[in-house]
Amino acid sequence: MPNKNKGKKIIKRVLYAVLSNVLYGFLVYCLYIWLVGYSPLYVYLGNLALIIVFLLWDEGFLRSFRSKKLVAQLKKELKNERAKEKYYRYVQFLFDGFVSFKTMLYLFYIFILVFSQIIDFYPALINEGLANFIFANRYSILLLIALDQLIGQFSQDRARIREISAEFEKNWTEIQD
Repeated sequence: MPNKNKGKKIIKRVLYAVLSNVLYGFLVYCLYIWLVGYSPLYVYLGNLALIIVFLLWDEGFLRSFRSKKLVAQLKKELKNERAKEKYYRYVQFLFDGFVSFKTMLYLFYIFILVFSQIIDFYPALINEGLANFIFANRYSILLLIALDQLIGQFSQDRARIREISAEFEKNWTEIQD
């Protein structure tokens, strides 16, 4: 029985990965189509903004489910035990197949990077518009890596400063004048 559940979880994760990459790809493509008429710089800046928004959204989304306050508020808003149980099962279903959106961003931009290299080798493989979209986004993975590292470093720095601040406060109150 455990292998069957493991198989279901793998299928859920793959489906989630495919669906989220298709949706994100469509969003990026629409942004590209809209902004490319103005300037390639706008496409670049729009893509940068999209990456930042989704990295921050992903971080906030994941943190929100750790909050006791959020859980208490959700339980309070749900009127009866049946609704609470249904919501709990729904959230657990999401968590069973969940892969962070940051991971999906990495996967999407890896695909873009691979496809851009394939198109370099075989330019006639796809139409010019799609090829231009892929080429416009091929280095976005570098932005993603840099921004992800920056956000991660900022979070580590904040956690470290909170620890230092707590230690300083403890020492300050313990030491007598």
